Amino acid sequence: MSRVIQSLSIFVALFVSVVAHAAPVQSVAGLSTVAAGVGEYRRDEPFIYRQAIRRSVYVTMRDGVQLAVDYYLPARDGKVVRGRFPVVLEYTRYGRSRPLPEGGTKNDKYSPTDARGLMTISDNAVRSELLLAYGYALVVADVRGSGASFGPSHAEGDDIEGKDGFDLIGWIARQRWSDGTVGMLGSSYLGEVQPRVAAENPPALKALSMVYAFFDGPNSAYAMGGIFRSGWQGGWVQNVAKLDNRSTDPNAPITNISAVDADPKQVLLRRAIEEHRAGVDDEYFKHLDSFATVGVVRDALPFIDRYQLQGQNNLYTVLDRVNASGIPTLLSGGWHDIYANDMLLWYANLSVPRKLIYGPYPHGRSGPAPNDPRDIERDRLVTRETLRWFDHWLRKVPNDAERRPAVQFGLQRDPRHTEWFSADGWPSRQAQYRDLYLSGKVSNTVLSQYDGSLGVSPDEASSSQSWTVSYDATVGSLGTRWGGNVYDVAVTSNDMRSLTYTSPPLARDLYVAGIPVVKLWLSSQNAADADVHAYLTVVSEDGTSRLISDGLLRASHRTLGQPPYRNFGLPFPSSQSVDIAATPPLSATPAALEFTMLAVGRVFRQGDRLRLTIAGADRGNTLGQERDPAPALAVHLGEATRSMLRLPVLGDASESPFSRGEP
Repeated sequence: MSRVIQSLSIFVALFVSVVAHAAPVQSVAGLSTVAAGVGEYRRDEPFIYRQAIRRSVYVTMRDGVQLAVDYYLPARDGKVVRGRFPVVLEYTRYGRSRPLPEGGTKNDKYSPTDARGLMTISDNAVRSELLLAYGYALVVADVRGSGASFGPSHAEGDDIEGKDGFDLIGWIARQRWSDGTVGMLGSSYLGEVQPRVAAENPPALKALSMVYAFFDGPNSAYAMGGIFRSGWQGGWVQNVAKLDNRSTDPNAPITNISAVDADPKQVLLRRAIEEHRAGVDDEYFKHLDSFATVGVVRDALPFIDRYQLQGQNNLYTVLDRVNASGIPTLLSGGWHDIYANDMLLWYANLSVPRKLIYGPYPHGRSGPAPNDPRDIERDRLVTRETLRWFDHWLRKVPNDAERRPAVQFGLQRDPRHTEWFSADGWPSRQAQYRDLYLSGKVSNTVLSQYDGSLGVSPDEASSSQSWTVSYDATVGSLGTRWGGNVYDVAVTSNDMRSLTYTSPPLARDLYVAGIPVVKLWLSSQNAADADVHAYLTVVSEDGTSRLISDGLLRASHRTLGQPPYRNFGLPFPSSQSVDIAATPPLSATPAALEFTMLAVGRVFRQGDRLRLTIAGADRGNTLGQERDPAPALAVHLGEATRSMLRLPVLGDASESPFSRGEP
């Protein structure tokens, strides 16, 4: 009887919170703005639980391989609360926890446990720790071949991850502390593994909360336009190799991954780590030589467009099975993330019940210092909206999760101010493309290889601006959007090695939300092929240029094709071997190159200047062939060769963003 009363009291509290946090929507300057509610769900309610108890075990998969699992249960007065709870699953290859010198364990996303396994839930709890406070249990598992789990390490997206997830969720549903419902939560790899598990359709899996997951890697995060993004991926592969192959020195304790409770001397942990060493290499890094010359060719790597039962897989290839599962999915993305386009594509291609939240957030930490206001906002918002989603789909609480706007997106005005809007789909019907044309008129804003202008009308007379590719050009490692502190990276030195086209100062604030498109007419005097790197930057009054977005295309990949999924009608380089072979080499005759950039969500403020920078390399970040002599290229402008930047602008795109009389 006491369990019934406890469950009823929780349900009543949830219902009251629904009424208290209904989000009014109002119209401001023709835009639908979210006045309140996003990230506020149950925020004025006290936590139900202030403690949790951690335990760690091995769980056996269908083929006998054992996965290391931590589980946390709500507690009071140092003791586990008896009852059955909905369960949040985090499925990771980054290590579920590590031991502390004084005893206990630590996962970097939530509070530590002491030697008894007791966690004191923080007043500022976010992510899964906050869900523990509201009556969820938490399971964190090392994927096969990582952490303390057994088995060889495997290529990203191997079919075994989904099958193990199915078995793991079945185990969770059978535990006496589980009410039989599971929701998956996590970002990056922890987000990407979710559709792999959903494709197996475990009966107990009731909802997903995917944060920062790639969709079609060779068309955004891993490569764009045939150009391989080697910089951040090389770092990721090295880091994962270190995680999967930790030291097994018998004379030194392993300090960066926790053994399970039944393995205090780390005997099983050492055996598991030895098994990791029999793993396979990342598929992409087997083809670096061809990536440098020919580029990333989709049909040369079968896993890109066709799902395989063993080895690496591109994530969108499980799309049909995810849709067939019907599992409701909350999607959270960031305008500053390396996967900025991908979460928009997930929304466009999923047919399950879904909502999309986008904010001005990067893949990692926002700024160089802790407690950056954007990090605090992101963690609170994603966590509270996940709580709303899981309350509805796991607990069957009649809250407003399904009635809320389909899309809620925030545009950064400055580091402490985000303006939130809602839309009934994506792209937002409030967005229209505004064409800004490259002009030969000198802007006198930077000492670049050519200092052109950016305006609302094409030049009447034809012209071209020549430049020689500088292989020293780079936006630096922070410009990759990987990791943290990627906001507004200064790239003025890169501009000076490149072609630049800079607008007049904005006469009014300009709201941009969506995926920009670049169209260039390009010729070459000495190179049959060349890489083109386009950067959108914002130029402040002191002349500093700060990176907002980038797009890439190898000229030999310029033939456009039909994407195998919905992509908003945007240009899609086919990157098929037959099209590459049939594409004429660059010559003195201008050729049209059209390609997308990474998504942008920002309020460009009155007085800012916009700049499009064109380079031919990005040292340390992408893989290309350095030719000697370096390519001598030219961008062509004018009525017949309209090179342009297309920006998705909220509001009236026909109104010039510049002062009257400006170009």
